[in-house]
Amino acid sequence: MELLPTLALQMPTLPILDDLLLLLLGAMVVALITRRLRIPYTVGLVVAGAVIGFLRHQGALPSGTGHFEVSQDFILLILLPPLLFDGAMNTPFKKLRENSGIISTMALLGTLGCILITSAAIKSATGWTWDLSLLLGAMVSPTDPVSVLAIFREQGVEKRLSTIVEGESLFNDGLVVVLYILLLRGLDSGWDQISLGSGILTFCHMIGVGALVGLSLGAFVNWLIERINEHLVEVLLSILLAYGSYLLAERFHASGVIAVVFAGLMVGNVGRHTSMTPTAILSLGLTWEVITFIANSLAFIALGFAVDPQLVLENYDLVLLVWVASIAARALMTYSIGGIDQVIRGSYPRSWLHVIHWGGLKGAVPVALALGVAKSSYLTETAPRMQAVVAGVVMLSMLIQGTTVKPLLSWLKIVRPREARRRWERHQARAIAVSTAIEELGDAAASTEVDPQRIQSLRDRLLSIRETIHQDLKQVLEDHPEFAAEQIRDVVIRLLHRQRTAVEDAYREGILSDEALRDVQGEIDQLLLEEFPDPVPGGLGEEVKS
Repeated sequence: MELLPTLALQMPTLPILDDLLLLLLGAMVVALITRRLRIPYTVGLVVAGAVIGFLRHQGALPSGTGHFEVSQDFILLILLPPLLFDGAMNTPFKKLRENSGIISTMALLGTLGCILITSAAIKSATGWTWDLSLLLGAMVSPTDPVSVLAIFREQGVEKRLSTIVEGESLFNDGLVVVLYILLLRGLDSGWDQISLGSGILTFCHMIGVGALVGLSLGAFVNWLIERINEHLVEVLLSILLAYGSYLLAERFHASGVIAVVFAGLMVGNVGRHTSMTPTAILSLGLTWEVITFIANSLAFIALGFAVDPQLVLENYDLVLLVWVASIAARALMTYSIGGIDQVIRGSYPRSWLHVIHWGGLKGAVPVALALGVAKSSYLTETAPRMQAVVAGVVMLSMLIQGTTVKPLLSWLKIVRPREARRRWERHQARAIAVSTAIEELGDAAASTEVDPQRIQSLRDRLLSIRETIHQDLKQVLEDHPEFAAEQIRDVVIRLLHRQRTAVEDAYREGILSDEALRDVQGEIDQLLLEEFPDPVPGGLGEEVKS
């Protein structure tokens, strides 16, 4: 009886693994709750991070040696590369070129303007030196469009607006991280060793060499992928590229962030369209969706490990000032730069500027940068306050801006109420309800003593109602035939996924060879990538339709 306790004591333990598993479990719960409540996932993560921070700093959660601790390496080397790589990989070159004017100007001049204005407000309120004020101003300047883009997809916002918001965020992240690193170096090493000229040269070196490393490695990986017909290896190469480009650029004292961005652009715009098989493309998308989900979750929740919510409350006045200053600075830059671009080209509505401004949420990158200042020898006393302010600004941004983007879209009529779709879905819901009632009526008639004539009367009425609903649905389809196409596409997609599962089951049972499995998997995956796929692989779709 005493053997089991003895063995349990001898089993090796790894507290950090326990902590990470609990964090991922918490992230999963947050995802489920936010989906049920129909609120942005990142808003839920902010709240979860605050709760974890409170519990940890109250001693309710374990800490110390062996347990999960936030470090600069964890933030800059583990979390940032996948977040930036995935964003770049899903940004199309064509859309970037079409909107290069406003994207590049907002990412460069707009970001620098926001940093200067916000930093000036910080300096006037705190009395800090310019370098400290600029560091905090830089940390709260990157934008995170994750939540906003999810709302855009849900509401059917025009792709061009999504590209502008995402493209600006992608490049301002890279610019801000470079400035952040330069400011930290200056604070730790002393500004007397860095002249204006050398600072500019260093900045250009970090940007230029970082871009060259990213483009070169991205092209090399695309060349390898073109010669490898193994989707698991191709996905693994993309992961190695994300981290490898960062590390190699850092070895050359360049910007790993810029390298990751350009490497992601190369894979997403060249490799995915010219080198990868359909199976690899689908696997790549699913894999990176999971990786960024984990990285985003850990970034927000890690803030709770590093920042005491009590410290955020103690600095509420500075938090509010920095958030308002950053909002005002972004408004000034957006309406000036975007207004000029809109007047010159006039290729999008002026109302888009309101969304570009208000959709500039603060998210994972500010969190990562804030956690990274803890290792600075110069910021030993100031780092906790800076982290608290960034945490507070991110919370305000997510809770206020993140929850009001959708109403803003409706108010601006960028997304008009889709009455036809609501009518379609409402009739579908009623059809389901009536069909269920008819089935239940049959069960009730069989299990209870009820007058058959009354049962038949109820049945006739329900059948009449169902017929009326079907006529209404038919009328909606005549007015909006695209709904029928969407329904058929959803059915075909489900059929293709079921066929893929059946083929894999047959392979596991030894009915199919490995070669046959790969051939049919590739055919099905190719169909899954098409907008309106055939229902079966192998070119049989036309025969079925005829």
